[in-house]
Amino acid sequence: MTVRSTIVAAAVTHVGNVRDHNEDAHLVEAEEGVFIVCDGMGGHAAGEVASALGVRITHEHWTSPATQRAINDWAQAGTLEARRTLVSAVKAGVMTAHRAICQQAAEDPSKKGMGTTFTGLAVAGGDAVVAHAGDSRAYLVRGGIAMQLTEDHTLLARLMAAGLPLTEGQDVHRWKGVITNALGFGDDTKVITFIVPLSDGDKLLLCSDGVSEYVSEAEVGQVLSAQPSPARAAQKLVDMALERGGEDNATALVIKVVEAGESKIPAAQRQRDDQILSLCPLLEDLSPQQRLRALRIATNRDFVAGDVIPEVAMGSRVAWILMDGEVVVRGQTEDAGTLLYPEALLGQGAPRKADALAVAVGEVRAKAIRGDDFLEVAGEDPDLAEPMYAALARMIKGD
Repeated sequence: MTVRSTIVAAAVTHVGNVRDHNEDAHLVEAEEGVFIVCDGMGGHAAGEVASALGVRITHEHWTSPATQRAINDWAQAGTLEARRTLVSAVKAGVMTAHRAICQQAAEDPSKKGMGTTFTGLAVAGGDAVVAHAGDSRAYLVRGGIAMQLTEDHTLLARLMAAGLPLTEGQDVHRWKGVITNALGFGDDTKVITFIVPLSDGDKLLLCSDGVSEYVSEAEVGQVLSAQPSPARAAQKLVDMALERGGEDNATALVIKVVEAGESKIPAAQRQRDDQILSLCPLLEDLSPQQRLRALRIATNRDFVAGDVIPEVAMGSRVAWILMDGEVVVRGQTEDAGTLLYPEALLGQGAPRKADALAVAVGEVRAKAIRGDDFLEVAGEDPDLAEPMYAALARMIKGD
Protein backbone atom coordinates (compact mmCIF):
# COMPACT_ATOMS: atom_id res chain seq x y z
CA MET A 1 0.00 0.00 0.00
CA THR A 2 1.34 3.44 -0.97
CA VAL A 3 1.55 5.91 1.92
CA ARG A 4 1.46 9.48 0.68
CA SER A 5 2.41 12.48 2.76
CA THR A 6 -0.39 14.12 4.71
CA ILE A 7 -0.58 17.72 3.53
CA VAL A 8 -2.63 20.85 4.14
CA ALA A 9 -2.37 23.86 1.85
CA ALA A 10 -3.96 27.17 0.92
CA ALA A 11 -3.41 29.98 -1.58
CA VAL A 12 -4.12 33.71 -1.77
CA THR A 13 -4.01 35.82 -4.93
CA HIS A 14 -4.45 39.57 -5.47
CA VAL A 15 -4.51 41.79 -8.54
CA GLY A 16 -2.05 44.18 -6.88
CA ASN A 17 -2.08 47.96 -6.54
CA VAL A 18 -1.41 48.86 -10.17
CA ARG A 19 -2.77 46.23 -12.57
CA ASP A 20 -6.43 46.22 -13.63
CA HIS A 21 -6.69 42.44 -14.03
CA ASN A 22 -5.05 39.37 -12.55
CA GLU A 23 -3.04 37.17 -14.93
CA ASP A 24 -1.93 34.78 -12.18
CA ALA A 25 -3.60 31.39 -11.86
CA HIS A 26 -3.17 28.69 -9.24
CA LEU A 27 -4.39 25.28 -8.15
CA VAL A 28 -4.57 23.71 -4.68
CA GLU A 29 -5.55 20.04 -4.62
CA ALA A 30 -4.24 18.64 -1.34
CA GLU A 31 -6.14 15.37 -1.65
CA GLU A 32 -4.61 14.76 -5.08
CA GLY A 33 -1.21 16.11 -4.05
CA VAL A 34 -1.11 18.66 -6.89
CA PHE A 35 -0.17 22.33 -6.47
CA ILE A 36 0.51 24.89 -9.24
CA VAL A 37 1.19 28.62 -9.64
CA CYS A 38 1.30 30.28 -13.08
CA ASP A 39 1.97 33.93 -13.97
CA GLY A 40 0.63 34.78 -17.42
CA MET A 41 1.95 37.33 -19.87
CA GLY A 42 0.51 38.83 -23.05
CA GLY A 43 -1.80 41.65 -24.07
CA HIS A 44 -5.61 41.74 -24.30
CA ALA A 45 -6.03 39.35 -21.35
CA ALA A 46 -4.04 36.69 -23.21
CA GLY A 47 -1.89 36.20 -20.13
CA GLU A 48 -4.97 35.07 -18.22
CA VAL A 49 -5.68 32.54 -20.96
CA ALA A 50 -2.14 31.18 -20.91
CA SER A 51 -1.94 30.81 -17.13
CA ALA A 52 -5.38 29.17 -16.98
CA LEU A 53 -4.33 26.69 -19.68
CA GLY A 54 -1.10 25.97 -17.85
CA VAL A 55 -3.00 25.09 -14.70
CA ARG A 56 -5.90 23.18 -16.25
CA ILE A 57 -4.03 21.01 -18.72
CA THR A 58 -1.19 20.17 -16.38
CA HIS A 59 -3.69 19.21 -13.68
CA GLU A 60 -5.49 16.92 -16.13
CA HIS A 61 -2.27 15.14 -17.06
CA TRP A 62 -0.86 14.91 -13.54
CA THR A 63 -4.06 13.23 -12.36
CA SER A 64 -4.34 10.99 -15.44
CA PRO A 65 -4.05 7.19 -15.02
CA ALA A 66 -0.63 7.13 -16.71
CA THR A 67 0.91 9.73 -14.39
CA GLN A 68 -0.74 8.21 -11.33
CA ARG A 69 0.76 4.84 -12.24
CA ALA A 70 4.18 6.49 -12.46
CA ILE A 71 3.64 8.10 -9.05
CA ASN A 72 2.55 4.81 -7.49
CA ASP A 73 5.43 2.88 -9.08
CA TRP A 74 7.93 5.34 -7.63
CA ALA A 75 6.26 5.44 -4.21
CA GLN A 76 6.18 1.62 -4.03
CA ALA A 77 9.39 0.54 -5.76
CA GLY A 78 11.74 3.52 -5.79
CA THR A 79 13.85 2.10 -8.63
CA LEU A 80 15.96 4.23 -10.97
CA GLU A 81 13.65 3.29 -13.84
CA ALA A 82 10.59 4.31 -11.80
CA ARG A 83 12.25 7.62 -10.97
CA ARG A 84 12.94 8.39 -14.61
CA THR A 85 9.40 7.44 -15.61
CA LEU A 86 7.94 9.66 -12.88
CA VAL A 87 10.04 12.69 -13.77
CA SER A 88 9.26 12.16 -17.45
CA ALA A 89 5.51 11.93 -16.79
CA VAL A 90 5.46 15.09 -14.69
CA LYS A 91 7.46 16.99 -17.30
CA ALA A 92 5.26 15.69 -20.13
CA GLY A 93 2.15 17.09 -18.46
CA VAL A 94 3.64 20.59 -18.36
CA MET A 95 4.89 20.32 -21.94
CA THR A 96 1.38 19.36 -23.06
CA ALA A 97 0.14 22.61 -21.55
CA HIS A 98 2.98 24.45 -23.31
CA ARG A 99 1.95 23.05 -26.69
CA ALA A 100 -1.69 23.98 -26.09
CA ILE A 101 -0.69 27.57 -25.33
CA CYS A 102 1.42 27.72 -28.49
CA GLN A 103 -1.45 26.34 -30.56
CA GLN A 104 -3.98 28.87 -29.27
CA ALA A 105 -1.52 31.72 -29.84
CA ALA A 106 -0.99 30.54 -33.42
CA GLU A 107 -4.73 30.25 -34.12
CA ASP A 108 -5.80 33.58 -32.57
CA PRO A 109 -3.85 36.72 -33.61
CA SER A 110 -5.03 38.54 -30.47
CA LYS A 111 -3.17 35.98 -28.37
CA LYS A 112 0.09 36.09 -30.29
CA GLY A 113 3.07 36.05 -27.93
CA MET A 114 1.13 34.90 -24.87
CA GLY A 115 2.85 32.68 -22.36
CA THR A 116 3.06 31.84 -18.69
CA THR A 117 5.58 30.96 -16.05
CA PHE A 118 5.00 27.65 -14.31
CA THR A 119 5.94 26.35 -10.88
CA GLY A 120 4.21 23.27 -9.55
CA LEU A 121 4.70 20.09 -7.60
CA ALA A 122 3.12 16.68 -7.44
CA VAL A 123 3.40 14.55 -4.32
CA ALA A 124 4.63 10.98 -4.80
CA GLY A 125 4.68 9.08 -1.51
CA GLY A 126 7.18 10.93 0.66
CA ASP A 127 8.64 12.99 -2.17
CA ALA A 128 7.65 16.12 -4.06
CA VAL A 129 8.32 16.28 -7.80
CA VAL A 130 8.88 19.94 -8.69
CA ALA A 131 8.45 21.28 -12.24
CA HIS A 132 9.52 24.80 -13.15
CA ALA A 133 9.78 27.24 -16.06
CA GLY A 134 10.08 31.01 -15.68
CA ASP A 135 10.56 33.28 -12.68
CA SER A 136 7.80 32.13 -10.36
CA ARG A 137 9.50 30.38 -7.47
CA ALA A 138 9.40 27.40 -5.14
CA TYR A 139 10.82 27.64 -1.61
CA LEU A 140 11.31 24.97 1.05
CA VAL A 141 11.26 25.95 4.72
CA ARG A 142 12.87 23.35 6.98
CA GLY A 143 14.06 23.96 10.50
CA GLY A 144 13.04 27.61 10.21
CA ILE A 145 15.38 28.20 7.25
CA ALA A 146 13.99 29.03 3.81
CA MET A 147 15.71 27.65 0.73
CA GLN A 148 14.91 28.77 -2.81
CA LEU A 149 14.55 25.56 -4.79
CA THR A 150 14.15 27.00 -8.27
CA GLU A 151 16.24 29.26 -10.45
CA ASP A 152 14.78 32.35 -12.11
CA HIS A 153 14.74 31.93 -15.87
CA THR A 154 15.59 35.55 -16.60
CA LEU A 155 18.30 37.25 -18.61
CA LEU A 156 19.84 38.55 -15.38
CA ALA A 157 20.11 35.03 -13.93
CA ARG A 158 21.62 33.75 -17.17
CA LEU A 159 24.25 36.50 -17.25
CA MET A 160 25.19 35.82 -13.64
CA ALA A 161 25.35 32.05 -14.18
CA ALA A 162 27.68 32.60 -17.14
CA GLY A 163 30.13 34.37 -14.84
CA LEU A 164 29.71 37.81 -16.41
CA PRO A 165 30.57 40.65 -14.01
CA LEU A 166 27.64 42.80 -12.91
CA THR A 167 28.83 45.75 -10.87
CA GLU A 168 26.84 47.27 -8.05
CA GLY A 169 24.78 50.22 -9.20
CA GLN A 170 24.30 48.82 -12.68
CA ASP A 171 20.70 48.90 -13.88
CA VAL A 172 20.04 45.17 -13.53
CA HIS A 173 16.29 45.50 -12.95
CA ARG A 174 15.53 45.52 -16.67
CA TRP A 175 17.51 42.30 -17.18
CA LYS A 176 15.65 40.71 -14.29
CA GLY A 177 12.37 41.40 -16.06
CA VAL A 178 13.40 39.68 -19.30
CA ILE A 179 12.04 36.11 -19.13
CA THR A 180 14.16 33.59 -21.03
CA ASN A 181 12.03 30.49 -20.51
CA ALA A 182 8.30 29.97 -20.01
CA LEU A 183 5.38 27.98 -21.39
CA GLY A 184 4.39 29.31 -24.80
CA PHE A 185 7.96 30.24 -25.77
CA GLY A 186 8.08 27.80 -28.69
CA ASP A 187 10.69 25.12 -29.30
CA ASP A 188 13.14 26.63 -26.81
CA THR A 189 10.91 26.03 -23.77
CA LYS A 190 12.44 23.77 -21.11
CA VAL A 191 10.76 22.38 -18.00
CA ILE A 192 13.20 21.81 -15.13
CA THR A 193 12.06 18.85 -13.03
CA PHE A 194 13.56 17.42 -9.82
CA ILE A 195 12.59 15.42 -6.72
CA VAL A 196 12.67 16.79 -3.17
CA PRO A 197 12.35 14.28 -0.28
CA LEU A 198 9.85 15.60 2.28
CA SER A 199 10.10 15.59 6.08
CA ASP A 200 7.50 16.05 8.82
CA GLY A 201 6.89 19.75 9.39
CA ASP A 202 8.29 20.93 6.06
CA LYS A 203 6.60 23.96 4.57
CA LEU A 204 6.78 24.95 0.93
CA LEU A 205 5.88 28.14 -0.91
CA LEU A 206 4.99 28.44 -4.58
CA CYS A 207 4.63 32.07 -5.61
CA SER A 208 4.57 34.47 -8.52
CA ASP A 209 7.22 37.19 -8.78
CA GLY A 210 4.66 39.67 -7.45
CA VAL A 211 5.47 38.15 -4.05
CA SER A 212 9.16 37.25 -4.39
CA GLU A 213 9.96 40.74 -5.70
CA TYR A 214 8.96 42.23 -2.35
CA VAL A 215 9.50 39.49 0.24
CA SER A 216 13.03 38.27 0.93
CA GLU A 217 13.98 34.64 1.34
CA ALA A 218 14.67 35.11 5.04
CA GLU A 219 11.23 36.66 5.47
CA VAL A 220 9.65 33.68 3.70
CA GLY A 221 11.19 31.46 6.37
CA GLN A 222 10.02 33.73 9.16
CA VAL A 223 6.44 34.03 7.90
CA LEU A 224 5.94 30.33 7.15
CA SER A 225 7.43 29.39 10.53
CA ALA A 226 5.44 31.93 12.55
CA GLN A 227 1.98 31.69 11.01
CA PRO A 228 -0.29 28.96 12.41
CA SER A 229 -1.80 27.87 9.10
CA PRO A 230 -1.00 27.89 5.37
CA ALA A 231 -3.93 30.23 4.77
CA ARG A 232 -2.63 32.84 7.20
CA ALA A 233 0.92 32.49 5.91
CA ALA A 234 -0.21 32.98 2.30
CA GLN A 235 -2.28 36.02 3.27
CA LYS A 236 0.62 37.54 5.21
CA LEU A 237 3.00 37.18 2.25
CA VAL A 238 0.56 38.81 -0.17
CA ASP A 239 -0.17 41.61 2.33
CA MET A 240 3.57 42.30 2.64
CA ALA A 241 3.91 42.51 -1.14
CA LEU A 242 1.00 44.95 -1.37
CA GLU A 243 2.29 47.12 1.46
CA ARG A 244 5.70 47.39 -0.23
CA GLY A 245 4.44 48.46 -3.64
CA GLY A 246 2.32 45.71 -5.12
CA GLU A 247 3.08 46.69 -8.70
CA ASP A 248 2.30 43.20 -10.01
CA ASN A 249 -0.25 40.47 -9.45
CA ALA A 250 0.69 38.56 -6.29
CA THR A 251 -0.01 34.88 -5.61
CA ALA A 252 1.25 32.80 -2.67
CA LEU A 253 0.51 29.09 -2.27
CA VAL A 254 1.67 27.60 1.03
CA ILE A 255 1.96 23.87 1.68
CA LYS A 256 2.47 22.24 5.09
CA VAL A 257 3.65 18.63 5.39
CA VAL A 258 1.84 17.32 8.47
CA GLU A 259 3.27 13.83 8.14
CA ALA A 260 5.68 12.77 5.43
CA GLY A 261 5.32 9.45 3.69
CA GLU A 262 8.35 7.27 3.09
CA SER A 263 10.84 8.69 0.63
CA LYS A 264 11.76 6.14 -2.00
CA ILE A 265 15.32 7.19 -2.51
CA PRO A 266 16.79 3.65 -2.52
CA ALA A 267 18.45 2.51 0.71
CA ALA A 268 21.59 1.50 -1.19
CA GLN A 269 21.81 4.97 -2.70
CA ARG A 270 21.32 6.63 0.68
CA GLN A 271 24.08 4.45 2.15
CA ARG A 272 26.42 5.28 -0.72
CA ASP A 273 25.53 8.96 -0.45
CA ASP A 274 26.37 8.92 3.27
CA GLN A 275 29.77 7.44 2.47
CA ILE A 276 30.48 10.03 -0.25
CA LEU A 277 29.43 12.88 2.03
CA SER A 278 31.69 11.60 4.81
CA LEU A 279 34.64 11.83 2.39
CA CYS A 280 33.79 15.30 1.03
CA PRO A 281 36.53 17.72 2.19
CA LEU A 282 33.93 20.17 3.52
CA LEU A 283 32.21 17.58 5.71
CA GLU A 284 34.85 14.97 6.55
CA ASP A 285 35.58 16.40 10.01
CA LEU A 286 31.89 16.45 11.00
CA SER A 287 30.00 13.76 12.87
CA PRO A 288 27.04 12.11 11.10
CA GLN A 289 24.68 14.26 13.19
CA GLN A 290 26.59 17.41 12.27
CA ARG A 291 26.51 16.47 8.58
CA LEU A 292 22.76 16.06 8.81
CA ARG A 293 22.45 19.53 10.31
CA ALA A 294 24.78 21.04 7.73
CA LEU A 295 23.05 19.43 4.77
CA ARG A 296 19.55 20.57 5.67
CA ILE A 297 20.35 23.54 3.46
CA ALA A 298 21.42 21.39 0.48
CA THR A 299 19.18 20.74 -2.52
CA ASN A 300 19.56 18.04 -5.18
CA ARG A 301 20.05 18.66 -8.88
CA ASP A 302 20.63 16.39 -11.89
CA PHE A 303 22.67 17.31 -14.97
CA VAL A 304 23.24 15.61 -18.32
CA ALA A 305 26.31 15.48 -20.54
CA GLY A 306 27.35 18.94 -21.70
CA ASP A 307 25.49 20.86 -18.99
CA VAL A 308 27.44 23.66 -17.35
CA ILE A 309 27.36 23.49 -13.54
CA PRO A 310 26.69 27.13 -12.57
CA GLU A 311 28.35 28.98 -9.73
CA VAL A 312 25.45 31.40 -9.49
CA ALA A 313 22.03 29.75 -9.12
CA MET A 314 18.87 29.99 -7.02
CA GLY A 315 19.58 33.62 -6.21
CA SER A 316 23.06 33.11 -4.72
CA ARG A 317 26.59 31.89 -5.37
CA VAL A 318 26.56 28.11 -5.03
CA ALA A 319 29.01 25.32 -4.24
CA TRP A 320 28.25 21.77 -5.39
CA ILE A 321 29.02 18.39 -3.84
CA LEU A 322 29.30 15.81 -6.63
CA MET A 323 27.34 12.68 -5.69
CA ASP A 324 27.43 10.71 -8.94
CA GLY A 325 29.19 11.12 -12.28
CA GLU A 326 32.12 13.21 -13.47
CA VAL A 327 32.72 16.80 -14.51
CA VAL A 328 35.60 18.55 -16.25
CA VAL A 329 37.01 21.83 -14.95
CA ARG A 330 39.72 23.41 -17.08
CA GLY A 331 40.67 20.04 -18.47
CA GLN A 332 40.77 18.29 -15.09
CA THR A 333 38.26 15.54 -14.27
CA GLU A 334 36.52 15.58 -10.89
CA ASP A 335 34.26 12.85 -9.51
CA ALA A 336 32.03 11.93 -6.56
CA GLY A 337 32.92 13.63 -3.28
CA THR A 338 34.42 16.73 -4.89
CA LEU A 339 33.29 20.16 -3.69
CA LEU A 340 33.05 22.52 -6.66
CA TYR A 341 33.54 26.28 -6.15
CA PRO A 342 34.41 26.28 -2.40
CA GLU A 343 35.08 30.02 -2.55
CA ALA A 344 31.38 30.58 -3.32
CA LEU A 345 30.53 29.63 0.28
CA LEU A 346 32.64 32.51 1.57
CA GLY A 347 31.66 35.03 -1.09
CA GLN A 348 35.33 35.55 -1.95
CA GLY A 349 36.18 37.33 -5.19
CA ALA A 350 33.98 37.61 -8.24
CA PRO A 351 32.09 34.59 -9.61
CA ARG A 352 34.09 32.47 -12.01
CA LYS A 353 34.28 33.19 -15.71
CA ALA A 354 32.46 30.85 -18.05
CA ASP A 355 35.66 28.98 -19.04
CA ALA A 356 36.37 28.10 -15.39
CA LEU A 357 33.01 26.45 -14.75
CA ALA A 358 32.55 22.68 -14.54
CA VAL A 359 30.92 20.77 -17.40
CA ALA A 360 29.15 17.44 -16.92
CA VAL A 361 30.78 14.52 -18.75
CA GLY A 362 27.72 12.28 -18.49
CA GLU A 363 24.78 12.09 -16.09
CA VAL A 364 25.68 13.94 -12.90
CA ARG A 365 23.88 14.15 -9.58
CA ALA A 366 24.95 16.90 -7.19
CA LYS A 367 23.94 18.71 -4.01
CA ALA A 368 23.82 22.50 -4.14
CA ILE A 369 24.83 24.58 -1.12
CA ARG A 370 24.09 28.27 -1.49
CA GLY A 371 26.58 30.70 -0.04
CA ASP A 372 23.86 32.72 1.70
CA ASP A 373 22.50 29.62 3.42
CA PHE A 374 25.96 28.43 4.42
CA LEU A 375 26.82 31.72 6.10
CA GLU A 376 23.51 31.72 7.97
CA VAL A 377 23.89 28.16 9.23
CA ALA A 378 27.53 28.74 10.18
CA GLY A 379 26.52 31.85 12.11
CA GLU A 380 23.85 29.94 14.02
CA ASP A 381 25.89 26.80 14.76
CA PRO A 382 29.49 27.41 15.91
CA ASP A 383 30.11 23.66 16.25
CA LEU A 384 29.58 23.38 12.51
CA ALA A 385 31.24 26.64 11.59
CA GLU A 386 34.71 25.95 13.00
CA PRO A 387 35.47 22.66 11.18
CA MET A 388 33.81 23.77 7.94
CA TYR A 389 35.64 27.09 7.80
CA ALA A 390 38.90 25.27 8.48
CA ALA A 391 38.12 22.85 5.65
CA LEU A 392 37.33 25.70 3.25
CA ALA A 393 40.60 27.43 4.15
CA ARG A 394 42.53 24.25 3.31
CA MET A 395 40.71 23.79 0.00
CA ILE A 396 41.07 27.40 -1.14
CA LYS A 397 44.74 27.52 -0.11
CA GLY A 398 45.29 24.28 -2.01
CA ASP A 399 43.83 25.84 -5.16
